[in-house]
Amino acid sequence: MRIVIRADAGPAIGTGHVMRMMALGQALVQMDAEVSLLSGTLPVGLVQRLESVGIEYVRLKNSESGIGDADETSKFARTARADWVVLDGYRLDAKYQGRLAVDEAQIMMMDDGDLADASLVDMIVNQNAYANCDSQGGIAKRLNGCRYTLLRSEFLSAEACEPKVIRQQARRILLTFGGCDIGNWTRRTLEALGGCGSDRLIVDVVLGAGYRELESLLNVKRSLPFSVRVHRNVDRMVDLMHRVDLAITAGGSTCYELARCGIPAIAIPVANNQMPVVDALARRGVVVAFDPGQPDGHEALRLTVSKLVKDQGLRSRMSRNGTELVDGHGALRIARLMATSGVELRDAVLSDGPQLLDWRNDPEVRSVSFSTEAVSYSNHMAWLERKLEDANSRILIAEDRNGVPVGQIRLDFQSNQQAIISVSVDHTRRARGLGKVLIEQACELVFDEYPALQSVLAQIKPGNVASERAFRNVGFSQIEPAMIGKKLAFQFVLQRDAIEVARRSVA
Repeated sequence: MRIVIRADAGPAIGTGHVMRMMALGQALVQMDAEVSLLSGTLPVGLVQRLESVGIEYVRLKNSESGIGDADETSKFARTARADWVVLDGYRLDAKYQGRLAVDEAQIMMMDDGDLADASLVDMIVNQNAYANCDSQGGIAKRLNGCRYTLLRSEFLSAEACEPKVIRQQARRILLTFGGCDIGNWTRRTLEALGGCGSDRLIVDVVLGAGYRELESLLNVKRSLPFSVRVHRNVDRMVDLMHRVDLAITAGGSTCYELARCGIPAIAIPVANNQMPVVDALARRGVVVAFDPGQPDGHEALRLTVSKLVKDQGLRSRMSRNGTELVDGHGALRIARLMATSGVELRDAVLSDGPQLLDWRNDPEVRSVSFSTEAVSYSNHMAWLERKLEDANSRILIAEDRNGVPVGQIRLDFQSNQQAIISVSVDHTRRARGLGKVLIEQACELVFDEYPALQSVLAQIKPGNVASERAFRNVGFSQIEPAMIGKKLAFQFVLQRDAIEVARRSVA
């Protein structure tokens, strides 16, 4: 795949858009996609981070001009022959989307409000806790809620997955207010903590690439009774989060990172667009919301911190609620959907014989088949001709949006109530979740077209872990094993009444 991302960053909006696009780009790069991120001038440290995960940074000449920006982005996407153009920024609204001319590329929009026009884009993602998971409308595919929260791969590491130990009294506190912190909430929060009167605290301060008030911050640091450690351009935030007991943060994407790691947090919405995020997370018991506009803010913040530091029970509940809400797989889910978008099924014809034979004789396919011998061309074509004429058999070819065959599904009807399914994916498309997509589409098709059909059965050779995972992810349940010839077969079944659950499932 060739992916072009257009993302905004700057002192007024911070670096959150670019950071979450880094997470998506990282997942796509891991699937062998080529990813370019187009933006205006970015801090050197942020550019280095993009390049370190395999994302090409392209500086736009017209990033401040709506028409010029759209035209420049379109030209780059057409030249790159992009499969997808991904938009993430407050200025990339419906007018901008309508100006894009990107040939055959599909368009995805990150939407934290009402920026996307469903008639102009192919996919809309709102990764936030307040997003309505059942929201529909227009022609675009909508992905809403925290199942699609974009977190970098570090948040799937052993440190991130390890259950958080909640101490009786919090001692180590993390302060992080985004890439720019234009309101210098880092300094203001440190000043408030100075009133806590404890010299046992350890405060880790994370400064983003765009922070410009280091001198004033260091002056405050020197006046405090506790230890303050300043970190700039942190490469692996999860390592630092793993060591702290409590965090104080702005109301942006960092809230979701903290939730993933089970870190109790005080969230301060330092911009109007952060208020829905903080409100939703506070209602779910993931963060404690702090109103930055209340009178005597320093004292109010000090009291909020002091209470949470001592309340082990509350911090334990917040930690558990956070890890249950955000599992860290959002970027991978979206990347897989992008990789498999546009896949369609059609009935096989005799001219598909050579392609089907190539798939059948693929050594990897044979190794997980109940019959491991290679098949000759003549025997295969004779078999295919019989199958195509058999009313109790159906072979489907999966094609991508360019008409290229990417896999096959075979269904053998044992009765009018049950069919046995087998699937194979072209070797160039494996490890992208495509098998799961083909299984899901084939099951939806046969349940729709065969009203009497009650179940679909999969028989899998022991050790074929990838197939087991794909069928389970669609909603198949394991039942008693069977014997095929003299070989053991694990069996998985999908009932008709489970298909709606399967349609909502994501690997």
